[in-house]
Amino acid sequence: MLIGKRFQTISSYFIYLGCVFAFCTVPFDLKIGRDVFYLSSYIAFILVVLNFRHYKNNKFNLLTSMSLLLLGCTTIIWVAIYKQQDEYINIYRAYMSTARIQIATSFIMLFALNDKTITRKIAIFTGIFAGIIVSGYALYQGLWLNEPRVILNFDRATIVAYIITITSLVMMQSIISLRIRYGILIYAAAFIFTYSALILTGTRASMIAYPVIIIISIIATKDLINPKQKRMLLLLLPVLLVISGLIFKKQIETRINDFHNNISLMDNTKVENSIFSRVWMQIVAVRTGNTAPLGQSAEKRAEEARKIISADPKLYNAERYLTVHLHNEILETYSLKGVWGVILLLAFYGSLIALSFKNKKNVMLLGVSLSLIIYGLSDVLFFSLEYTTTFLASMIICILANRPQDEVQR
Repeated sequence: MLIGKRFQTISSYFIYLGCVFAFCTVPFDLKIGRDVFYLSSYIAFILVVLNFRHYKNNKFNLLTSMSLLLLGCTTIIWVAIYKQQDEYINIYRAYMSTARIQIATSFIMLFALNDKTITRKIAIFTGIFAGIIVSGYALYQGLWLNEPRVILNFDRATIVAYIITITSLVMMQSIISLRIRYGILIYAAAFIFTYSALILTGTRASMIAYPVIIIISIIATKDLINPKQKRMLLLLLPVLLVISGLIFKKQIETRINDFHNNISLMDNTKVENSIFSRVWMQIVAVRTGNTAPLGQSAEKRAEEARKIISADPKLYNAERYLTVHLHNEILETYSLKGVWGVILLLAFYGSLIALSFKNKKNVMLLGVSLSLIIYGLSDVLFFSLEYTTTFLASMIICILANRPQDEVQR
């Protein structure tokens, strides 16, 4: 090795503490969290380059990290080719920002997957702490400040719901990982705590997806809970959902009424419709992608989209989103970056799921990965720098939390 074990260990703690800091601060839109995360990536990059022969030995770890690296690199190439200073500039800026953080994280990921420094307890307590402060602040905004929809320090409740989902899933699995007395009761209380925060965002997708992912996580967990505890949690979950529903009956009824209104206005193309607008956008994404399967600029996509909307007026609501994104991660990628962009995105999804089941099953990583994929069906998550950074930091936390307690340092 080109670098000493002591230096390697000290450096690894600097890298991981940067990830911990980012995971706890970026959900509050603190720029310093992203800066520290980048600093961690610089250190990881130097260590990987200095000892690359070691890091290329494990092909699975290398390919997993490369899937994220290639995803970011191809986005930057796309921006470099098509970027123009016009009304679509925010699309290019958003994707450039998230691509940079993806590339940076790929080096932290490669380092973490090959490193053996004992970090499990740090990661687990970080997960619990982050879950408490994020959901706690959301509850403060919703219950004390009476915000109609919790937005933390952001301007969009849906992104907040996705971020709360990440921190909550990490927190819930961290509680299971502690294997403490009364852990089941603490887990139940934590579910009501986190699910209540999600309800206060008013995001229907998170209200449905979060319990489903929790159920999958419980079923997938093997060594940390015994079959009796697993059955108890699965039977308890419906009761917890009912309790949460009764506590926040008013907020849930409001979102149900909005849903009914959206259904009743399905044929009114001149009125904003949060449900069917997504359907129309996804149809436009497919059709515009079909016109340029190898990729195109945001300007060209908008031009083609307007032709499609002109020929099919029911798609009118999609037009207002052409300067942002078309609310489906895969289809948005297809409409701009073509088939190759979709292949690289799916490769990253696949690598996360494969990593979740590799060797010792990483249920925590499985949960946050499923949230990325599920929410990506109705939104574009890698458009938001805050969400992307939170997700990628959580990915590192999940890797660190899955290490055995008796792992020997290199």
